[in-house]
Amino acid sequence: MKPFRLFTGIILAVAAASCSVNYDNIYDTEGTVPELMLDEAVFKRVKDSKVSSEIQSKRLEEFKDSGTVLAQDIQFESRNDEGDVNSFGSAGLMKADTNKEIYEFYNGIHIEAPDRGVVIDGDSLRWNGKTEQLSGEKEKSVTIKKDGVTLSGSGFSASAVSESFSFASNVGGVYVDKKEEESDGAKDEAAQE
Repeated sequence: MKPFRLFTGIILAVAAASCSVNYDNIYDTEGTVPELMLDEAVFKRVKDSKVSSEIQSKRLEEFKDSGTVLAQDIQFESRNDEGDVNSFGSAGLMKADTNKEIYEFYNGIHIEAPDRGVVIDGDSLRWNGKTEQLSGEKEKSVTIKKDGVTLSGSGFSASAVSESFSFASNVGGVYVDKKEEESDGAKDEAAQE
């Protein structure tokens, strides 16, 4: 989950933007004008001479006075010490308070951590980089898939430290027994012969 600390990284490739993005008033930037506006931005964080994380954004705006960064259509990935991608994802919108390490994601959020076997989908999530907590709004649904279990619910909360998660309400899900699924596949093959 540490790819969200990317804004302290190095800018490798950017193209200048011409005007500010209309984020449908989802964000309050206190009427300030962005100091930095970028189209097709790519940021990479380098640690021990290796790329540890990367974020790409269709449009990015930075408001220096408040430490706020707004980004549209983002994709991100994080790499382990060997350089292999260990998590990746995307979102339609992001608001970051880089001073407090608070990152809010909206619209079609998709996060995968293949090394942990986890997939998370939702429309509103908040990452706290200091506490390494991921949370959803009380009334917004989040879906998580792990080890053959798919759960959806509201009031999602997860800890990257303890690798645990919970829902506050409206929880429902499906469990797929892999042994049963495998034996059904063997029966289907035998029936075809």
